[in-house]
Amino acid sequence: MTLRDITGHASIRQLIARAVMRDTLPPCLVFTGPDGVGKRRLALAVAELLNCEALAGGDEETDSDACGACRSCQRIKRRIHTDVLLIESGETGAIKVDAIRAVVDQAAFRPFEGRRRVVIIDDADRLVPEAQNALLKTLEEPPDGSVFLLVTSRPHMLLPTVRSRCPDLRFGALSTTDIVELLVERHEFDPAAAQAAAGAADGSLSRALETSSVDHLQARQSAAAVLRMLAPPLNPKQRLEAGKELTGRRRGGKSSAAEVRETLTRRLRAMGTLFRDLQVVSSRGEPAWLSNPDLADELNELARSYDGDRAGRGYASVDRAVRALAPPRYASPKVVVDWLTLQL
Repeated sequence: MTLRDITGHASIRQLIARAVMRDTLPPCLVFTGPDGVGKRRLALAVAELLNCEALAGGDEETDSDACGACRSCQRIKRRIHTDVLLIESGETGAIKVDAIRAVVDQAAFRPFEGRRRVVIIDDADRLVPEAQNALLKTLEEPPDGSVFLLVTSRPHMLLPTVRSRCPDLRFGALSTTDIVELLVERHEFDPAAAQAAAGAADGSLSRALETSSVDHLQARQSAAAVLRMLAPPLNPKQRLEAGKELTGRRRGGKSSAAEVRETLTRRLRAMGTLFRDLQVVSSRGEPAWLSNPDLADELNELARSYDGDRAGRGYASVDRAVRALAPPRYASPKVVVDWLTLQL
């Protein structure tokens, strides 16, 4: 996994490449940002860059990068390099103190087969407090030849004493174009399905992959159908009836409460992307800004009923509905849908 294999985050990739080239990379960093945007992949790319046997580039014109082909790069890619340690949560969903004590002990020795030992703690917010405390001395005085990379989308779960010892590198969301490219090239999505999935993913590749492409297309179709039904003035009874399309329930069909909640959340996220696009259309923004460019004609039609203000209120209401469905609230899907349709 080389830096050039990472999609997006160009400024962070450049910053890391130049820091490695100048030997100024901090010995401990926190990679923070939304889920599913490539933080862990970039951490592994840093491990390759620090240990590559044949660095590519590395002058004033070209940033350095791992070759991706030497013995060291291949061993890191296969996760068998003895000096690249990936720490993950166990079956309990937590990273226990014993796992951290083991890597701290190992980091006290010189690297065995590489130039630098790289410890990557994925989902570092899952470190139990005792494990975080066990890291403190090492983060304050990192051993020569070791780098600690803490990867998290919830940095507030880290102890202040841990965060104060580690500079943050903040990752942004991936663009819709980037996600479409990844879905098509690496996950063999149909372009139309990839566009639908990317539009509903809020900049997260993992969210785009959470469900099948058919689910994403159906979610977007349902969301658009509800917006069409709610576009003209309706009485409350008509609005509540239109909202039934969002739950995915069918007469005679059987769905568990969890399935209904999942389907509704997916359709609300799709609706959120449509509202964002309607704001772009209403403000006459660039077509490249649309999350659903393949629906440009329909968005232009809907924009006659949903001006910028109404679309903005709609997006805020959808966001509130999604949060109400999620833990710890777990609001009733029916109550959420009824409330939302009356707001739109």
